[in-house]
Amino acid sequence: MNIPPRDSDEWKTEFNARTSVERSNKREKYDFLLENGRHRSTKMWYCRLYNILMLQHLDAWDLPYESALRKLILKTA
Repeated sequence: MNIPPRDSDEWKTEFNARTSVERSNKREKYDFLLENGRHRSTKMWYCRLYNILMLQHLDAWDLPYESALRKLILKTA
């Protein structure tokens, strides 16, 4: 028996929260190469971590990107 039971709404909420944290950790560690920084000072480590978290935050906004080529085509049409 699991607490809460797997077919309950509580389980779905807990599972979704856990998987979102795992996605966030994957994004920091593998996509932004968090552990590849070889800094001697903790100050540089925290600067790197802060920048990675800012990039992750900007990705979460999911702003639409319009390429320069598309703008040019629409302008000439």
